[in-house]
Amino acid sequence: MAVYVSADRIREAITHLGSSRAKRTSLFDFLIVKRTLAIKRSDAVAIAESEPAFIEALNEVGLSGTDDRDRLYFNPFAVNEEGKTGYRPARYRSNGTNSTISGVPWQTVIELTSTKPRQASLKPGYLQHLSKLILAANDKPLPRLADFAVWYWRQQDVEPLIAGADSTNVRMQRLVDEVVARFQLSSDELEILFDEGIGEDDSTPVFVSEPPPVDQYLPQKTESAVPSHEALSEVSFDLIAALAAKNFVILTGPSGTGKSRAALKLAEALQRLQSDSLKGPLFAFIPVGPDWTTPKRLLGFRTPFGKERKLSGGEVSHESYEITDCVRLLLRASHPDAADVPHFLIFDEMNLSHVERYFAPFLSLMEASAIVDSEGELALIGSDDLKLISAVLDDVDPSTPEADAARTLLAQGKSLLFPANLFCIGTVNVDDTTYMFSPKVLDRSHVIELGSERPSSYLVPDRQRELGGDIAVSIADQVLRTAIGERESKSNAVTNASTMLDRLTAQGFSDEEISLIREQTIKTLDGCYDLLSPVGFAFGYRASKEVFAYVTAWLAISTASGADKSALMQRWYSGLDKAVSQKLLPKLHGNRRSLGESLSALAAFLAGADENSVPPAAYTLGSNSKIGITAEGRFPVADKFEESRRKLLSMNDRLNAVGYVSFVS
Repeated sequence: MAVYVSADRIREAITHLGSSRAKRTSLFDFLIVKRTLAIKRSDAVAIAESEPAFIEALNEVGLSGTDDRDRLYFNPFAVNEEGKTGYRPARYRSNGTNSTISGVPWQTVIELTSTKPRQASLKPGYLQHLSKLILAANDKPLPRLADFAVWYWRQQDVEPLIAGADSTNVRMQRLVDEVVARFQLSSDELEILFDEGIGEDDSTPVFVSEPPPVDQYLPQKTESAVPSHEALSEVSFDLIAALAAKNFVILTGPSGTGKSRAALKLAEALQRLQSDSLKGPLFAFIPVGPDWTTPKRLLGFRTPFGKERKLSGGEVSHESYEITDCVRLLLRASHPDAADVPHFLIFDEMNLSHVERYFAPFLSLMEASAIVDSEGELALIGSDDLKLISAVLDDVDPSTPEADAARTLLAQGKSLLFPANLFCIGTVNVDDTTYMFSPKVLDRSHVIELGSERPSSYLVPDRQRELGGDIAVSIADQVLRTAIGERESKSNAVTNASTMLDRLTAQGFSDEEISLIREQTIKTLDGCYDLLSPVGFAFGYRASKEVFAYVTAWLAISTASGADKSALMQRWYSGLDKAVSQKLLPKLHGNRRSLGESLSALAAFLAGADENSVPPAAYTLGSNSKIGITAEGRFPVADKFEESRRKLLSMNDRLNAVGYVSFVS
């Protein structure tokens, strides 16, 4: 007689797994890798759609049993995930587990070969990194191995496994033992990842004689809750791509175009996604004042007029520290338990004061921290001030996450640095009360321009779109975590920026495709340089590197979002277009005499023209010096770069009309 696990027990298992310490994606994908290795009976295996062992493992661990391709797979650890409720679409076969394990956070656990298809294996010493990768730093219980076994055996006749077992607990132990054997889970892995206890509640029927319908235990796919009537399940693609390439993004545009909304929506969406593991807010909204002339408004300062405190020796002190919201966020972001969680400083009207003055330490350290390992000399706040901050926080409430973070940093002998998981977003309005950005600021940021839109684009719900299109917040979270890992590993500190594109092999791009992207990106940079340097806007290695970083991120994110790779190769120029618009154009400014026809020439080059075309990618500098793009330097594909060309032509029109123009105007 056939025996199946009941719908009630499977539903209970899903609830328990979704409420455990397991991170929503990591344990699911780790178990798929383990099962694939076991099926293949090998120490290394391709985690790819072309590998039958991987497809078999994915189906065993995740197949939902529904016919809906948008809900083909189900991850029980992610049942509380807003918007998707744990479901994964059919394309998870091609850009799910394989994309996840290619990310930097997995490099301490999974080793990937450079051959194609890339073979995945467990890295020597991976056990010491397994907990950080897979478990959240909170007080929730470990996932129960019995609950995962219940999920694994869904819809399967388990009678051969439990035959002769009298009690429910003995039957369950047999199911668990078989799972351990099938996944080849070691005792160390079990101890790190699972609660191995067996103790079934008799109030829930565990076994039945018929396979239960899937709709009796799978959750309904729910829509995201909507604060202020706005769903948080999707965020801005452009903003995520820019942040993945650079941890400082400036949003500019007319007042009321949604700059603050875009930044806050991203932060709030990630806050909600991480709500089960966070110990405090992951963002701080900071309105900039016109009187900000020093970093004190952000980093605080010592004061002799604080609240009376008793020191360890019994003496009384009034020395205190003005702890700002910025300092509190820096502390939360610097806690070891939050090392891979994105945190955000959101500056409202960032240019109401001189950014170079109040933001100077951040500008210096965000660049230096990406290149060198800091041992305290590059700190935002030194150890002496951190000791005082810790004492003040402990005196008020030692249980806060900020107080805990300060104590932890001091115990490790560290100062308060610029953490790799900190992202800065500034909104900018331009009028008579604001200041323009210096080249130093623009060099260290991506600048995204938000234009005004027709009312129907934001008043009609079906037409509402995020900046640059939508991206699921769960994918955005993974993208930013990968970017954090890359910053921690200093993987962007390369001597040849174009080699960043080699990371796209993890997304299935061939060497030939990567070479094409590399060659045409270099040709674009050369053409822009040749036309801009004569009028005083030459750019250096940093700008070129960040163009390559953006293109790499844009393509990786597009692939993770489900874009077809062959179609993506037809439109990858869109990513390069945005990189040019965000990195090379924002520094352009000047009068008619200094700029001449350089803007229209650059627009023509980006349209595929050379110096002999009409209109020409050329201009005259002075009385007889002609600057232009030769036929060999011509971009091979015409009429791409729509965003950059539109901006350049708009700037050129304004230059001709009023005699002066700047990118931010």
